[in-house]
Amino acid sequence: MRRAGKRTAPSWRMTDARALQPGWLLGALLLLAILLLEVWQQSAVASLSLRAGRANEQLQRASNDLEWTRAQLDQNTRRSEVGSLAFSAGVRPADATQVVWLPADYLEEDGAAADPKGSPALLAAAGRALQSLVPEAKARGRHVN
Repeated sequence: MRRAGKRTAPSWRMTDARALQPGWLLGALLLLAILLLEVWQQSAVASLSLRAGRANEQLQRASNDLEWTRAQLDQNTRRSEVGSLAFSAGVRPADATQVVWLPADYLEEDGAAADPKGSPALLAAAGRALQSLVPEAKARGRHVN
């Protein structure tokens, strides 16, 4: 007997056509959305970083220009100009007759500064002897080598 349905291909070559499952499709779309969101966030951070770097560079340039302008202004001001600016600001020179009282803690005690037993000639000889043993420090140039 023959079967009612005929197959055109042998059974070992037939592939089972699987239906597209919505769970896998939804998972793939969700993963794609998460990856696209991550790429968008990374590009936004990189853009903000570039803008911040440019703003920082402009700030540095403006700061350097300000310092240069102040140096030029300080270099070009004369004493008479400074005096007129000080007078307009209300700054005046100190009065020569003004007396300033300092607290006693700031002042040196009254008494002998040196020991009366030691003679100045002996101290001078000791100073010369020590100077010959320990030479004075000499200033060195900037480039040691």
